[in-house]
Amino acid sequence: MTNMKAPLAAPILNLLQGQLESLILAFTPQHSPIEEQYLLSRLGLKLHSDTLQSADLARFQQHFVLYHLLYRIQQHWLAQRHGYLAIGLAKLQLLPFTEALPPNSDTGRQDYYLNWQNFYAMTEQLLDQHLDAFWQQLQRPVVPVNTMPHGEALALLGLSATFTPQQLKKAYRSKALQLHPDRGGEQQQFILLQQAYQQLQLPG
Repeated sequence: MTNMKAPLAAPILNLLQGQLESLILAFTPQHSPIEEQYLLSRLGLKLHSDTLQSADLARFQQHFVLYHLLYRIQQHWLAQRHGYLAIGLAKLQLLPFTEALPPNSDTGRQDYYLNWQNFYAMTEQLLDQHLDAFWQQLQRPVVPVNTMPHGEALALLGLSATFTPQQLKKAYRSKALQLHPDRGGEQQQFILLQQAYQQLQLPG
């Protein structure tokens, strides 16, 4: 870990870590996946900023602090032989401790989130680049785009017939976060959403 100062005081981080541990241990059914959004909502994590920042950057900072704490917990519980906290994309799972632990394939992510320098290095511009790359990957065509009626596509995204490209992009991103299978959404609903988005991107 770096010596760079954390965005929250050590006692507050320790308190949040204790609350997170309690949330994970109390989650039922035991050993089932826990979504990032659930932990963030229960934790009520608030970060103060002296500068005006976008909602996306504020969300990134909350996400970073959460994952920093999760990797601290992962190391702590491994040392205590309490269990293995498998930390994935937008969800995690507490697995029973065994001698044959899963290979630690996320050491790169662990190093990233345990280093506060990465928290401060994220700028609005850099975050936009990351988000654009993420959404481009997410928007890869998975179904033919010519099978959905225009009106149905509008209804799926909650748009009026006079939507702008910016409104389309915003509506898609909001719905995609809700329906993505990694966040507990249904695969078929997510596919329909992608199809609607692709359909509405076509020139009228």
